[in-house]
Amino acid sequence: MSSQTSEYQATDDTRTALDQQLYTLFGRAVREVRITRVSWPDGKRWVAMAIGTHGGEIPLHDGGLHHQAAMVLRDAFPHANWSRAQDYDVATGTLREHLVRVPASLRGDDR
Repeated sequence: MSSQTSEYQATDDTRTALDQQLYTLFGRAVREVRITRVSWPDGKRWVAMAIGTHGGEIPLHDGGLHHQAAMVLRDAFPHANWSRAQDYDVATGTLREHLVRVPASLRGDDR
């Protein structure tokens, strides 16, 4: 398994547009948005997690916000691998594939 992640950089204009769209969606400024595709009994769904500028998670009570956030970021970064979770850093305009690192104890490394 590779520890390399795919990374995409938004242009300044795209960054500004995304900042405005995400602010409109979530009703406040956000620092980071994670988009994940998950399987539910009735099919696949998008799940978004938004982190506010204060560092806490912003509750997304309306299920439609998850889908809208995913579509906004997919439109901005069409070449990203959307079958994998993606993290968008609002300040830098960087989208990178979310990578969960396996702890050393589970990799069989010496303790």
